[in-house]
Amino acid sequence: MPLIDEMSDAFDVLYYGPMQFGSGQKVLGVDIDTGSADLWVPVDCFNCQSEQYKGRASVTYQRTKTKCTMTYVAGEASGTLASDTVSVGPLQVTNQTFCAVHKESEDWYAQPQSGLIGLAFGSIAFSGQRTFFENLLIEKKVAASVFSVHLERMKTYGSEVCFGCYDPARATGPLELHPIVSRTFWSLAMDGLSLDGRLLPTNLTAAMDTGSSFIHLPEDVAEDLYARIPGSRQAEDYPTGYYRLPCNTTSTLALVFNGKPYLMHQSDFVMGNGEQGEEDCLGSIIAMGGGWDTTLAIIGVAFLKSWYTLYDYAGKIGLSPSINNRESQGQGGH
Repeated sequence: MPLIDEMSDAFDVLYYGPMQFGSGQKVLGVDIDTGSADLWVPVDCFNCQSEQYKGRASVTYQRTKTKCTMTYVAGEASGTLASDTVSVGPLQVTNQTFCAVHKESEDWYAQPQSGLIGLAFGSIAFSGQRTFFENLLIEKKVAASVFSVHLERMKTYGSEVCFGCYDPARATGPLELHPIVSRTFWSLAMDGLSLDGRLLPTNLTAAMDTGSSFIHLPEDVAEDLYARIPGSRQAEDYPTGYYRLPCNTTSTLALVFNGKPYLMHQSDFVMGNGEQGEEDCLGSIIAMGGGWDTTLAIIGVAFLKSWYTLYDYAGKIGLSPSINNRESQGQGGH
């Protein structure tokens, strides 16, 4: 599934790719999201600004009166459950349930995609339905019970979801497998942060989330991290929890999973890198307060761009150094 990288300034905002819906194989772009488990597209949506799916144009479309609402860290969408034939390239599910969204929050207005495909485990789906990938597994449409995600850095084309496969050409080193915490989110045990090689211990469950641009950590963990970086400060021009740090900082950051550190590319940790002549750049680590689960970390694309990631339904996540970094920064950390 080829993906388009939607960019804004120095940020990779989201990644979306084509899915085909209905008997007419209508193509709609959907945001890929390993941090949720529902598939939805707008159908007869009165306030949606992206392209919509016309269910009545498909002879295989079936609608219901069962309501569905999906709530995310930023944004909400609601509608009723429906089913139809849904495909990604040659991979087809003949009776895939999804939410036909009739209303969405303003958070989605400026985004280019039409909907979203959740790739976490169906156990956390708001709809209570199996995911598209789980149906591919049940119908034996893929060669292996895995999918892998490659995310480019500031490059419109080249990102990809590989359903049922792992492409070694996307990596520059070995694949290291880790057991997941539970069959809910794609999550790993996060032992700490490694700042300039010094371990800052944590005891967090880290959810790998291609639907998040940044890395969200409990407030005390993020504050402790930034307090150790000279020149860092809260970003007054951003919402609470965002920090700025010197664009020329030499501090490096790795995330530690099951005792192994995984280095972030410097331009993903220190976002902007002074390319516009500024002295202060935005840090990709966001401090989450106000009722945030103090045992949870959300690991977004700021980290995942450096590591080609395998999601294995046998209960494992694999990380291998991405080709993104081969010409710039070594992947070290082990």
